[in-house]
Amino acid sequence: MKRILFIIIALALKSSLYAQDDYRPFVKEGKTWNYIIYTNGQESFPARLVIEGDTTIENVEYKKVMHYSDVHWTDEMSKDFLYAVIREKDKKVYFRYIYYVDVYNCLEPSNEALIYDFGLKIGDIFVEDFYGIVNDWSTKLKLESIDEKDGMRLFFFSINNNSTRQWVEGVGGRDALGLEERFPNPTCIDCTLYFPTLVSCTLGDEVLCSFDKDGNVVLGVEEVKTEVDKDKFVYDLQGRKLNVEPSHGIYIKDGKKIAR
Repeated sequence: MKRILFIIIALALKSSLYAQDDYRPFVKEGKTWNYIIYTNGQESFPARLVIEGDTTIENVEYKKVMHYSDVHWTDEMSKDFLYAVIREKDKKVYFRYIYYVDVYNCLEPSNEALIYDFGLKIGDIFVEDFYGIVNDWSTKLKLESIDEKDGMRLFFFSINNNSTRQWVEGVGGRDALGLEERFPNPTCIDCTLYFPTLVSCTLGDEVLCSFDKDGNVVLGVEEVKTEVDKDKFVYDLQGRKLNVEPSHGIYIKDGKKIAR
């Protein structure tokens, strides 16, 4: 009897260790969220957020998130700058925006926000807020189910029992690292409006997943419906416009992911 009990305990421990090892970390050096940013003038340009380097704020260690693009956001911001800081602990992802408060690029971090929790159980409620200020306007997500595809766990949420939201373990959801949150609509006349569209998340040469125009997750070589199909250009998986259609590899054309 003791021998059987020992075997059961050993198998349970092995299963537990396997489950822990199977978890895909969110915060990893070099992980990149790739965007195409459209303007109200129908122009488009690629941008990306990259986890790159380390820093310490208020005695807490973070990884830096850098923003890279081909254009300037505002007169005060250069096209390449420190966008945010991020850390991960116990399958929870914590995040702080970095504000540029004057033309001399003085930095000021926002409140720390819990933006992802991949340890949630079905039925749990998660309050989504990228600024660390939870209030009555914050979005409440209820975890309805967890699935697995291509070795990655997918979390499916309901919002007020109506619309839905998806997360991918190690990648996040349609808001990714909140780039859309940093593009408030200006109130002045004839200002340029920016519309970021998340295209994919990559780590080195590995494409972790892509997103369609509605922010739904696309795993594997599947159709990707994004706003790219409006301009008929060819893009790589990092959202960069290509001059010619590649003869081999994976790329996006007419809103579809094509593999050769």
